[in-house]
Amino acid sequence: MSEGAGRFSKDVETRKVQRLGSSSLFITLPKKWINKWGVKPGDKIIIEISEDGGLRLVAEKVKNTYTKKSIKIDVDNYKQSIVNAIPSLYILGYDEMLFTTKKNLDPKEVENVITLSKNLVGIEVAENNNNLIRLDCLLDTEKLGSETLLRRILNIISKKVDEIIEYLRGQQSTEVQQTLEDLRRVYLMLLRRSIGNKYMAERDKVRNFIIAINSTIMMRVYRIISKLYDEIKHNQISLPQEQAKTLIDMFRETNDLFDEIIMSILFPSIKRISNGYTLINQLKQKYERLDIKDNLIRNYFEDLIFNLEEALNNSSCSIFLEDAPWIERNFNS
Repeated sequence: MSEGAGRFSKDVETRKVQRLGSSSLFITLPKKWINKWGVKPGDKIIIEISEDGGLRLVAEKVKNTYTKKSIKIDVDNYKQSIVNAIPSLYILGYDEMLFTTKKNLDPKEVENVITLSKNLVGIEVAENNNNLIRLDCLLDTEKLGSETLLRRILNIISKKVDEIIEYLRGQQSTEVQQTLEDLRRVYLMLLRRSIGNKYMAERDKVRNFIIAINSTIMMRVYRIISKLYDEIKHNQISLPQEQAKTLIDMFRETNDLFDEIIMSILFPSIKRISNGYTLINQLKQKYERLDIKDNLIRNYFEDLIFNLEEALNNSSCSIFLEDAPWIERNFNS
C-alpha cells in the first residue's frame, strides 16, 4: 500500500526571529519550500494559528491547485474485499484509489465495486481491466460545506419523525420519504468533509471531530426511529387519546432537539445547549409517564433519549472552542 509521493514526510528547520523596524518581527521562508511550491514575491501566504503555539503556512496558489490525494493498494497482500476498503478511503479524502493484482480480478468483485461506486457521491470507476481497477472521486471537499450536509441530515431525520406524527394523528403522509441509503450518502460525504479534508485549522479539527461523532450517532438515531415507527405501525397499536398526544409531543420535542444538537455545532450558543438539556429532561419525564406495555417501544424510546443526550453532550463542547469573555485559557493559578 502506498500513498501519493511524500505526503506525510516532514522537514524540520530552526529559524531565528529577526527585527524589522522598531516593532515588527520576522523570519525568512525555507528556500527548499519556496522552490518546491514556486513561491514568488507578491504571492499570498495563508497563516493558520493553533492554540498549541503552532503556525501553519500554506501558499494560497498551492491550496488552490493542490495535487490529488492518491493511494495504491496491492490486493494480493491486502487479502480483503475491495468493496470493504472503498468507503474508508472515501472518508479519508482520497481522490484516486488504485487496486492492483498479479492475478485476474474476480468479475463478481468488480461488479460489486461498480455497484458501490453508484452509491457514493462523486465516485466513478475510471479504469477497469483484468489486473487493476481505478476509482476517481470528483467530490471537492473544499467546496462542500459542513453546514449544508448537516442541514440535509437534519432534514432527512426530521421528516421521518414527521411521518410518525402524521400516522399517530391518523393522517397519511403523501410526501416521498428519503431512505436510510439516502442518509448514508450524505453521512459519508460529511465524514469525508470532516475527516478527509486536506486543510484544517486546529480549531476546525476539533469541531470536525465533534461533527464526525455526532453524525454517526444521528445515523444510529435514524435507525432507532425507523424501528420505533415500524413497531407502532405494523402492530397497529391502539392508544388512548391522551397517550397518543404524549407520543406526538415527545416526537415534536425530538425534532426540536435535533435542531439544537446540529445547530449548536455550527453556531455555538449556551442558549441552544440549555434549550437542548431542557428538552432532554422533558422527554425523560414524558417517558416515565408513558403507559405502553410494548417493551420494544419502551426500549427504543430509552435508546433514543440516551443517544440524543450523548449527541447533545458532544455538541456542548463547541461552545468552549469559541472566544468568550467568561473563558480564560491557560491561566496561572
